[in-house]
Amino acid sequence: MKLHILTLNWNGASKLQQLYATLMPSLAGIDFRWHVKDNGSIDGSVDYLQSMNNEKISIVKCDHNNDNYAKGCNVLFDVAKPEDEDYILLLNNDVSFFDISSIHNMINVWSDDIGIGGAKLLYTGTNTIQHCGVVFTENRKLPGAPALPIHFRRGEQDNIHSSKNRLFQAATAACLLTKAKYYKNVCIDNKSGLPGMNESYFWCFEDVDFSLMINKVMGKKIVICGNTKIYHDESASLKLNPVNKLYLNS
Repeated sequence: MKLHILTLNWNGASKLQQLYATLMPSLAGIDFRWHVKDNGSIDGSVDYLQSMNNEKISIVKCDHNNDNYAKGCNVLFDVAKPEDEDYILLLNNDVSFFDISSIHNMINVWSDDIGIGGAKLLYTGTNTIQHCGVVFTENRKLPGAPALPIHFRRGEQDNIHSSKNRLFQAATAACLLTKAKYYKNVCIDNKSGLPGMNESYFWCFEDVDFSLMINKVMGKKIVICGNTKIYHDESASLKLNPVNKLYLNS
């Protein structure tokens, strides 16, 4: 049983360096492959990865940054060609690990009735929660509108309660563990012809759709592992793109 890590990158050389330095110690004792799709970076990202001379890293080069998140991950899943029981870890390039046990803890939580294992994430260099699960809440600005997914306890301080393992409605894909047998069956009719995440989303919410499909359609639980020490810059690559600033309000 292998762990296949799927990471997308665009002009994130400095993020990749930070991630690599903290990710490798976290994978001790795990049979893994790290698949990185680079979307036309011009900042030396590919050169950096190649300079590591790590046979467990595979690089998929793309000359543009036009694919959405789902398609990018689906391309990597197709390249990885995992066995059904292999683990898949969706991992952003703006994540770093503050310990060497978080990934092990996420895997150790796993059981046959789980379909997604998420992780508690903190804003980089702080004790402030960025993600410890996603819930749906009413849109108070638009009464009667559909409930929106939000990060539970976002902006609050980490404590004993957020360090517990809990069931949630959805999880962010910034650091998300699943099995290949679930990933490949979420959407089998994507326009690209690739199975995996639903590619019809224009800008975001692919991970919410992914969570709901595995939870509501496949009947598998979504567990957030609270026993993690992981930092997340949140949308680091998105904020570099002027178009995305329209959505991020930044």
